[in-house]
Amino acid sequence: MIYLKLFLAFIQIGAISFGGGYSILKAIIHYVVDINKWLTLEQFNEIVAISQSTPGPIGINAATFVGYKVGGIFGSLIATFSVILVPVLSSLFLYFFYRRHSENKVVQTVISKLKPVVLAMIASAAFSFLRTSLGSPLAIIINVVAIAVLLKTKIDAVTLLLLSGILGYIVFR
Repeated sequence: MIYLKLFLAFIQIGAISFGGGYSILKAIIHYVVDINKWLTLEQFNEIVAISQSTPGPIGINAATFVGYKVGGIFGSLIATFSVILVPVLSSLFLYFFYRRHSENKVVQTVISKLKPVVLAMIASAAFSFLRTSLGSPLAIIINVVAIAVLLKTKIDAVTLLLLSGILGYIVFR
């Protein structure tokens, strides 16, 4: 029964997640944390951290890890397959449709109107993570300093991430 629930949850996530990347995370939170209660938000944030550090799209990686956490290896296969099924089929359809109708003004208008929606979905996911990851004033200070250093210097983002991680480990252990 859990495999059917995983399939239905992730096929819906794949069907409603436009823009890929971080925009899909809000939908995964809704189905995995809020509706099915398979994971807590903190557990999901850990999965996102792992998903960011592994190669591949973050939404697919997160689906794979959630599927594994909930249903083992077969659960990860089901979650991964179902989260990409609708987007792959939709992409194929849209590719052929756009190839034929790319000069149409209505098509161009629809595409331009989707951009703010995708941005809103990404912002919503970011704010969800901020609530749990910035739990203390010291964590907020570390994040603000890291952002300022990243914007004002030529430090490599990976180096800054490692330094922030070491500082966080020292401060919060």
